[in-house]
Amino acid sequence: MGALFPGLKSLVNYHPLFVHFPVALWTAALLFELAARVLKQEQIHRAACAVLALGALAAVPAVMSGWSAQAAVPDSGPAHELMELHENLMVTASILSGILAGLGLFVLPRKPLPALHGAFLAGLVLLCGLMAAGADRGAMLVYHYGTGVDWAAAQKQK
Repeated sequence: MGALFPGLKSLVNYHPLFVHFPVALWTAALLFELAARVLKQEQIHRAACAVLALGALAAVPAVMSGWSAQAAVPDSGPAHELMELHENLMVTASILSGILAGLGLFVLPRKPLPALHGAFLAGLVLLCGLMAAGADRGAMLVYHYGTGVDWAAAQKQK
């Protein structure tokens, strides 16, 4: 496996393998829902709900691998505080994605009230806002604080 994917061997943790799926799927769900509103197409709304549900499912290994990756962050200091903010934002987004997926898949088909559709869209906007803020903090952890870097291997390259 190392010969086929040498980058996997150098990973400090597996969190980067999982985080991009919910980010992409949640963003796609919002875009599909906006398209469904503009085009007045129920089929596109159903696609948004399905993609959102996939994003909620994909969030499970992303969150779990994130908890595993916490060992790479110092126990105190600015990186630790940033990690806690990142964790809070992304766990909240993950929970919200599950709630919205339930609303979209099980409630809206039975009670297609305009207020519920509005709440669903507002929830997707909130979800993507939480996700963007959380992803930004995750990027700071990796690229500013170097928490995803094997510093021993990096120093050998100098």
